[in-house]
Amino acid sequence: MKRNHKLAALFLAACMAGNPVVFAQETTEPANPVEKPEAKAQSAFSVNSYSLVNEQGEPVETLKKGEKFTLVVTASDPAVSTQKALEQEEIDKINQSIHSLNIERLTDDFSGGQTMQAILLSKEQEPLKVKIVFKDVVWKGKGDEFRFQIGYSALQIGYTTPSIAIKECDEQPAQPDTPDQPADTPVDTPTWDGGYAGGGDDGYSSKVVKSAAPNLIVKKYSYGKDPIYSGKEFGLSLEFYNTSKTLATENIVVALETGEGLSIANSSNTFYFESLGAGQSKTIDLTMKALAIEKSTSAVVDVNFRYDYVEDGERVNQTMAEKISIPVYLKDRFVINEPVLPEMASVGSECVVSFNYVNKGKSSLSNVEVKVEGDVPALQKVQNVGNIESGNSGSIDVILIPDKPGQQKATIVISYENANEDLVEEKFPVELNVGEMAPVMPDGGMEMPVEEPSSPWGWVVGVVALAGAVVAVVFLRKRHKKKKQAGNVEELDFDDDKDDGQ
Repeated sequence: MKRNHKLAALFLAACMAGNPVVFAQETTEPANPVEKPEAKAQSAFSVNSYSLVNEQGEPVETLKKGEKFTLVVTASDPAVSTQKALEQEEIDKINQSIHSLNIERLTDDFSGGQTMQAILLSKEQEPLKVKIVFKDVVWKGKGDEFRFQIGYSALQIGYTTPSIAIKECDEQPAQPDTPDQPADTPVDTPTWDGGYAGGGDDGYSSKVVKSAAPNLIVKKYSYGKDPIYSGKEFGLSLEFYNTSKTLATENIVVALETGEGLSIANSSNTFYFESLGAGQSKTIDLTMKALAIEKSTSAVVDVNFRYDYVEDGERVNQTMAEKISIPVYLKDRFVINEPVLPEMASVGSECVVSFNYVNKGKSSLSNVEVKVEGDVPALQKVQNVGNIESGNSGSIDVILIPDKPGQQKATIVISYENANEDLVEEKFPVELNVGEMAPVMPDGGMEMPVEEPSSPWGWVVGVVALAGAVVAVVFLRKRHKKKKQAGNVEELDFDDDKDDGQ
């Protein structure tokens, strides 16, 4: 029994000392083996930069005891992607508030800061990066440490407790040096190449420079490959772009104002978009119509943007304006009729080929020129007609001089510059049936007449005509005598009556 009391005393002493009691027996495994817990993913969440802003929104360079300010912290976790760290409905809310992170304030050298806002700065496949805004923070006047803890609701990762040394405090107590982080180092900044996402000039400084305001600009536009003529409808595709790499735009209104010569054919001139992420673009497709104009011109379309964006928890209104130009041309209405060819042509003789024309367009034509192509000689191979004003009509004559008989072919080219300063050519093939050369006149003067062969019918016709004349004279004389005897008409004066009455 005494021995048993001694063993019990030894066992009790060992338990109080916190040491395991090993009995003198051989064993290879503990009687009750303990399972090792599963390794959890480790968070590398840490602060990259911070900035202080007073109640007026101005940067704070020196912090006084009891002053109220807003602390803006940019932090990231290079070990976890945005897609894994956040809930599904949060991963596309870049530059907007998110709730998937659990953030709580800890006891430190500051009071307040319980009102906070987390803003997502990273895209879906990028390492998680956020901006955390702590509002209504007050320095207690001693120390410079600001602490909070953060956890992921989408991952089974324990809370991380970042700590920031606020160097703007007016009185900074000396901090003990540590091998890993000197006292004057505000934050432990891990290496991360996820790209600039706002908050600081290089992502590692202790001062945060506000991100540049997002601009909406026209990235490109297209109205097709064909020229736009007056009175024609055409499709316009307009792509606009958010230049910011970090800030999204919201409540976007795009208004188009068409200048002289254009109108929107099938829709309003105002378009609305709910949001446009950083670095993203959207496209507007619409139908336009070119109106009647007096001369070719470049019609201007004003593109006006009105939108909002959120930065540091504040909504900002922004406007932008751009201009695009669309060339509108006048269509040619220069009508040239088919050529009028001569009925006969002979070798060495001039023959005229005529073209009737009329300018039905609203603009004049410049540098009208006529050229003869082919082997048929011409009086002028090239003719400069000049300018033809709107509404004018006339004809263009080309004089050809064939040099050999038979079917002779040539091409007559009429070219001009239209109101769009384009060179236009129209080609007219012509074909002449050329006969042999006409007889040549003798050197002495007029050509000698060629006597016609005699014909008996000519004498017959002459005799009949003479007999008719004699009959007519006899008839008239008899009639005259009868009237004279009756005494009711004036005497006719015939020279033959003075003679022997014959």
